[in-house]
Amino acid sequence: MHDDARKDFRNALGCFATGVTIATTMDAVNNPVGVTASSFNSVSLDPPLVLWSLGKNSLSREAFCDSGHFAIHILAASQEGLSNRFARSGQDKFADVLWSEGRLGSPVFTDHAALFECRTRHQYDGGDHIIFVGEVVAYETRDVAPLLFHGGRYAERRPRDKPPEQASVDIESGKFSDDFLFYLISRAHFQTSRPVREKLAACDATMDHYLTLAVLSMEAPLTRHDLAQRLAHTGHSPGDDLLGNMVCRGLIRQEHGGGYALVEDGRKLFIETLAYGQAFEADLADHFTPAELAETKRVLRRIIELSGTDVPLP
Repeated sequence: MHDDARKDFRNALGCFATGVTIATTMDAVNNPVGVTASSFNSVSLDPPLVLWSLGKNSLSREAFCDSGHFAIHILAASQEGLSNRFARSGQDKFADVLWSEGRLGSPVFTDHAALFECRTRHQYDGGDHIIFVGEVVAYETRDVAPLLFHGGRYAERRPRDKPPEQASVDIESGKFSDDFLFYLISRAHFQTSRPVREKLAACDATMDHYLTLAVLSMEAPLTRHDLAQRLAHTGHSPGDDLLGNMVCRGLIRQEHGGGYALVEDGRKLFIETLAYGQAFEADLADHFTPAELAETKRVLRRIIELSGTDVPLP
């Protein structure tokens, strides 16, 4: 891709929005290390796992890979300056920053919107990033507005785009353009889920396997009926044959009451597949500002709320 196309593509991807976090740890000589990151995500409730990614060319790579622990700070809206400081390299980022040593040894800021102190459980290769999966050993939240990033800038109100000159759908002719919202949502979902589908196919598994593991990682034991209810909004419903196959493969087990629960091999397959998809998401996120990612998520959640009140957000 030539430079102009790359720039246009990056700008287009920059419409996605996210929150802003800073990950911290200690290096080999007990000096504090920290980087601004937007690739934070939850993995599991039981055990409590989160993940984030770090560029392989980062000067902090060795410290995060070797320390065995890290802290994730979700920044408050008032911490724009702190975000900018930790996004740059080659300076004393911790100068004049109030922090203390956390439970595992990672630097913990006095101010934040939320904090997760984590023991490093897994490290995965994610293209030009390393994906860190951490087990949360302590956390706290505060009732403050989070810092958001969008369109190369921190969040702000923006004017609405001009309406398209042509309608996105022509009912009379039965045609629609690439401005049709449902088409864009469907295509984006199909394309962004491709790495996960490819990973599952390599493991002789399907999206039904993956979604079943995902639900059981958050809540178990669940009966087949419970699983069908939890997955109603996805269009997937695990049947007896699928569940029996997963039991035989040692991915889940059936409890005495008839419910199903995750076992270690199933959790491993779920986390590895999730990390594989997260690597692709991290590559895309590099082309967006944190505020763009956050705004996109807000709009999608609003679409979900308006179009399916019978299926609550998980």
